Amino acid sequence: MRSPRRLSTLLILVASATTALPARAQVAQEAVDLSVVQRIREEGLERSHIEELARWLTEVNGPRLTGSPGMKRAGEWTAQQMRAWGLTNVQIEPWGEFGRGWQSEAYAGRILTPFEQPLHGQPMAWTGSTPGTVRGHALIADVASADDVERYRGKLNGAFVLMEEPQPTPPEFEHEERRLSLEELLEPAPAAAAAGAASEADRQAAMARVRAEREAQQAFQALAAEDGAHAFLRISSRNHGVIRGGSAGSRTKGDPGGLPHVALSREQYNQIYRNVEAGIPVEMELMVESRFFEDDLKAYNTLADLPGTDKADEYVMLGAHLDSWHMGGGAADNAAGSVIMMEAMRILKTLGVQPRRTIRVALWSGEEQGLLGSRNWVANNPQLHGRISAYVNVDNGTGRLRGIWDQSNEKAIPVFEQILWPFRDLGVVAVRHGNTGGTDHLAFDGAGIPGFNFIQDPIEYGINSHHTELDTFDHLVLDDLKQAAVVVAATVYALAMREEMVPRKDARPISN
Repeated sequence: MRSPRRLSTLLILVASATTALPARAQVAQEAVDLSVVQRIREEGLERSHIEELARWLTEVNGPRLTGSPGMKRAGEWTAQQMRAWGLTNVQIEPWGEFGRGWQSEAYAGRILTPFEQPLHGQPMAWTGSTPGTVRGHALIADVASADDVERYRGKLNGAFVLMEEPQPTPPEFEHEERRLSLEELLEPAPAAAAAGAASEADRQAAMARVRAEREAQQAFQALAAEDGAHAFLRISSRNHGVIRGGSAGSRTKGDPGGLPHVALSREQYNQIYRNVEAGIPVEMELMVESRFFEDDLKAYNTLADLPGTDKADEYVMLGAHLDSWHMGGGAADNAAGSVIMMEAMRILKTLGVQPRRTIRVALWSGEEQGLLGSRNWVANNPQLHGRISAYVNVDNGTGRLRGIWDQSNEKAIPVFEQILWPFRDLGVVAVRHGNTGGTDHLAFDGAGIPGFNFIQDPIEYGINSHHTELDTFDHLVLDDLKQAAVVVAATVYALAMREEMVPRKDARPISN
């Protein structure tokens, strides 16, 4: 832990480092209150609530598929927690119609021949049930066009259908890095590839092929249900027996549930496929029980405020998505980000700080279906766009924060460099120029509001946890989450105390 004197020295180093750069000779100095930084560090690192928050979300509440009872419980619990801490304007706010909810209630499966073994799988979201336990045979279907569909008419009764090619499962001779190296953090972001007219034509043709194949497969799935198939078997996109899967059904109220889609471990799917391809019968039995929820088709975000003082009608926002998939407990994706943001707000409220701007936390729903909660909140609140100084986001797993992307807003770089400097000893070393995508900061950036996503160590995010059954509490790195909450709390407090709002990108030229 740094002493106040050493933290004061850091501020001098920040000023020296900033003014020493010729390209930034006129950069304004950030008035970072290092005494508050010290108090944030002490509260967040020594008296953290991270573990209890994370365990409740993942092991007591469980998965939080948008529209499901688990998501509703999580929204109510997070609101209750933030009210208990004394935050104001706590709301569970509808953002629009999402569609029906879904929950997996029971699953069991076995391979019977050529030898008995449990079927290692999980149902995919928004797919239907079997009529009790059903028995049948595995069948490979190669469907790429409308003509292919008709080849299977009358041949699908009692089938468990495999439509995807088997995938290799090579040994992992070299482990992927779990931490980002300094070289990776400081290297320039890769330049976007230029696209020519020929490549655009190729893309259009590829898109047309994809659309035709998708339409054929949808027609085939309807035929399979009509002909009496039992289920579709899907292959996991992870090796080592890890099941990863998303959705395959309809959220529209009143739609038939359709046949179950069951994601299998890659190794077991490959085994079934190879046997069928070799002419060896694979007999199976399966039971899937799914439940749809159609009473309330809306979805909700949870929001809460730490009120500002002289600039209370301006906002600094922090957020993460609360929803998850159903395969695991939604721990790294994204209970991690949610509890980081909750803990950051708890720290600031506990310390009794009085930010100039209102600090607003948002826990989004519908992120996994296309950033729906954040996009709709931004669209529903146009009157706030000019009053939001910045939005910061965490959504890349359990790893500690290593810096932040500027989202191609170069004028924000010196702001973050100075605010984050006191956390170099905790591994925060980079403000990277360039864009990162795939999560809720894009909803703000797309509306012209400064939106930023923190850089995190990957840990196991792209290996074991992302959208898999292993996304559980045991795979969280609690000390990393504590570090992240401290960094986020200090960042939003510093942004809320600035005289000016965070600089915005220059307006993009409008092409004719």
